[in-house]
This record gives sequence, C-alpha cells and structure tokens, in this order.
Amino acid sequence: MKKERGAGSGERGTKGIECGPQVERAGTGRLADLKAMLDARGLSPRKSLGQNFLLDTNFAAAVAREAGADARTLLLEVGPGTGFLTRALLDAHPTARVLAIELDRGLVELLRDRFSGEIASNRLTLLEGDALDGKHGLDADWLAEADRIAQSEGRSRRVLCANLAYNMATPLIANLLLGAQASCPPESFANGGASRTAGPQPAQRMVQRIVATVQLELAERLVGKPSTNDYGPLSIFASLCASARIVRKVGAEVFWPRPHVHSAVLRIDLPPWFETPFTPEEAASFLEFLHRVFGQRRKTLRAVLKGALPSDHPLAGARAEDVSPTELLGFFRSPLVLKCSATRQPARSVIPRSARRRSG
Repeated sequence: MKKERGAGSGERGTKGIECGPQVERAGTGRLADLKAMLDARGLSPRKSLGQNFLLDTNFAAAVAREAGADARTLLLEVGPGTGFLTRALLDAHPTARVLAIELDRGLVELLRDRFSGEIASNRLTLLEGDALDGKHGLDADWLAEADRIAQSEGRSRRVLCANLAYNMATPLIANLLLGAQASCPPESFANGGASRTAGPQPAQRMVQRIVATVQLELAERLVGKPSTNDYGPLSIFASLCASARIVRKVGAEVFWPRPHVHSAVLRIDLPPWFETPFTPEEAASFLEFLHRVFGQRRKTLRAVLKGALPSDHPLAGARAEDVSPTELLGFFRSPLVLKCSATRQPARSVIPRSARRRSG
C-alpha cells in the first residue's frame, strides 16, 4: 500500500427524496474553483467510484466540528476527494492528526500537492487504496497505519469523519460497529475504568466516534425503530452497542455533481465493548441471528425458527420487526434459541441483505 490513499466521496443512489424543512441548503459554493482544480489535472468525477465532491466549505466546517477531536485524537477520513473536508478537519482541530485514505490515484496526486505542508509536518498522512477489504472486512494496511500512529503518538481516541460514497458506506459502518482493535495503547483505558498495568486489556472499538455524510436512507435505517420499515439488523445492533443519531439532513446542493437523493450527517458514538451488553465474539453471533430472523421479516419467529418455539411462548406469534432490541437479545440468549443453533444458517456478511442489493 502506498502512503497517499480512500474510496471516493459518494453518490448516494437513484431514488428521489422530497426535501423537508430540516434539509440543510448549501451556502456559498465554490463550484468554479472545484472544476478548475480538477480540469487542471484532467480529472472529472468518476461514476464507477460514486464520486460526488463536497463543495460547500461552511458545511464541511460544521461536519468537522462534530468530530470533537483533541490532542489525543486520530481522525480517519475515507475518500477525501478534493480535500474540502480534509481542510476543514485540519483547521478545526489543529492538535489532532489526520489519516486519509483515497482510492482515486489522480485525486491522491492532487491531495499530495494541495496538502504538501501538512504531510511534511506529519499533521496529515495520505494513503492510496481502499479502506475496505472486499465488503466483509477492513483493509489491514490501513488499520496497521492507524495502529502505528496511535501508539507512536499516544493518540488513544479514533474518530472516523468522512463524506462516504454510498456503495461503501454500509459495509464500512457495519464493520466498524462489529470490530475491535487488535492492539490498543494502555492510556486509552484511562477514562474507561480499566487497568493501566501491563497485560491483556479489554477489547476496544476500532473507532470511538463516527461522523459521516451518507445517503439519508441509510441514516434512517441505522436509527430505525421497531414496527417501521427502517428497523432491522443494523439499527438493532447499533442501538445495543452504540448511540446513533441523525445530526442534520443535507440537500444535494452541497455536492457536485448533485446526487439524485438527499443525504444526512450521521453521528455514532461507540463505547468500549465492556460497556455494551456483549463481547465482540458474541456480537458477531448475535448479528448472524438477526440476519436470520429478519431474512423473512413478515413471518413469525416461530415460523422462522422452524417450530423450535412452543406455541404458547410470548414471542411465538411475534414478528422480529415488532420486537425491541433488548427483547431480541434476551431471546437470542435463551435455551430455546441455543437448542436450534445447530440448524442456524450462518450469515455470509455483516451487511444487511437490502443494503447489499443497493450497494455497488
């Protein structure tokens, strides 16, 4: 992997969404400057990478502030594009370090020139490549570089702040929700109540916060409530092991080319695993269970589990979409579900089936 890398800032689907009163409109855009910057290098938005470039500096500054970074923070940006959000992150958080990863080689060259001073002074590290390893994992070199910076500079807090292409937003967020750091500096546990002595430490999250501009549809799925169409494995999992909310809705005007849908700024705060109801290992199994019971969301739990539940069980006649996250977790841990685990079909991905259909 080359140190100059991301996955373009992204187009978010094809379905139109009416703009309500909460949708933020663009301020003074810089479309002419953006086009001139790209034209000078013979570059243009690549549909294959879902590139819709951020062009509103006021909006970029607002997103950067939401990251809440300080001197112990490593900011991770995926798909910096032409660098509007990168610039905002560097300006808003002068003591933080930014690790950006970009897939488009032409944009990597542009970013290298635009931020040559910040790269030379180690305020910014730029990698060329893809943050995802397929759709089922994260790139090992990207994670290794994040580990190296975090440990060498004592940056115990990691925040993903990015304008994400929709074709990679779902798998990236799902993998970050599910994953744990392989290694972590002891000082990162200073505020978590864990021991700072040598030896094994409790698993930490890969990031402690996610601030991402994504398609509005995805944001609404991540905060979906029971008995709604947005409620599913991703929203259930996020509600139990994180705190997710939509910060603001965003009109198409802040991007070029304009996407055909509206977007939203999504913020997810992730506590250490020991503050969640399960371990990383149990989390993976629980997510497989959720995929199973939501794979046929209109069927009752008794029907999905092939009659493993007695007819008089409180949840026998319920559909998964109508059961709360805590009830589903308790049900997952019950002897009745464990009894039928031998017939459980393992999920092939942490990504919801509907998201796989919509993704690139």
